[in-house]
Amino acid sequence: MKIKRAMTQKTKIVISVAMKTASNDHLIHETVCDMESMLGYHEIDFDSVMEIIEQTSDFVAHTIPTLDDPTNTDLDIIVKISDHNLDAFCRIDLDVYIIEFRENQREPTPSEKDDICPICCEEFGTEGVINSLYCKHSYHHHCIFD
Repeated sequence: MKIKRAMTQKTKIVISVAMKTASNDHLIHETVCDMESMLGYHEIDFDSVMEIIEQTSDFVAHTIPTLDDPTNTDLDIIVKISDHNLDAFCRIDLDVYIIEFRENQREPTPSEKDDICPICCEEFGTEGVINSLYCKHSYHHHCIFD
């Protein structure tokens, strides 16, 4: 199944939940909730989560009757999910951003000397090199690139 998540591309997600079924061989509410929680953790939108759960439940319901002894058989189902978001960052994009950040080095301004680097939690001071993101957050250059 292909899904689309913001800012992510080509990620494989594997989840593991207890496959408990009802008398009609479909997944019980507890299993559905576990799957919903695990998939939601991976920032998969609700509609895609419901589609994945529905397909999994249907697969289980069709598979169990074909087993010789369903009560003594462990059923492991691997749900393979691939992101399909062509607008997300890919490795080439990251390389371009790293080049831009290497070129975006500067000395801290006097008003920034007491500011704290969010990476190492130390003050910028008046010496050293910092980088600034487009959102105006700054960090020590060496915290990322050295």
